[in-house]
Amino acid sequence: MPALLIVTFLLAFYALFTAQKAIVHFKSAVAAERTAYNWSHADSDFATGAYEEGRYEGLYWRLTDDALLQGLFGWAAGESGSETREALAFPGAADPGGRLTLRKLLPAAEALAGNWRGSVGYARGGLRREIEVSAADPGELRPLALLRGSAVAASEASAPVTEPAEWMRTFDLVRYYAARAKREGSGADAYLDKAGSLLGRKADAQ
Repeated sequence: MPALLIVTFLLAFYALFTAQKAIVHFKSAVAAERTAYNWSHADSDFATGAYEEGRYEGLYWRLTDDALLQGLFGWAAGESGSETREALAFPGAADPGGRLTLRKLLPAAEALAGNWRGSVGYARGGLRREIEVSAADPGELRPLALLRGSAVAASEASAPVTEPAEWMRTFDLVRYYAARAKREGSGADAYLDKAGSLLGRKADAQ
């Protein structure tokens, strides 16, 4: 009878652990999807995606905050094919200040910080643009931990950022400046430096 009781309790604890892990994964996936969906509007409501009429993103913020065109203009911040990642840890996510990318990640970090710990990040490399969420319940079921070594319910989720209109605009911008640079011949580098400086100032002004 004692052995049967112990097995029954272990099965109950395992069921609780499985349920908690499912909840962590579900909420992590929802946070990643909502962040990716709202990526075009920093001031949109996290739950619904709604934003005030007339409030739109500037045209040039991605040049510096998302690093999409750094390779074309040779900016020192990175190269177009390199992997870059920015993330906010929770709870206690730091104030993003003027970093627009981190400000867009903050609502997800705040939504998950109530009960869990982890991070919300934005990763970009080549054509890849993705929201990554890692969350874990700090509580641990000790009976299961003794058997498994760990009984922390944790999960990772990701969602791709897709902006069809922005992608077309960026493609046209690259095509335009690439064609102009080709016509400049030996002066292509100087032309791209001048164009990059102008666009960089526009991005900083937003």
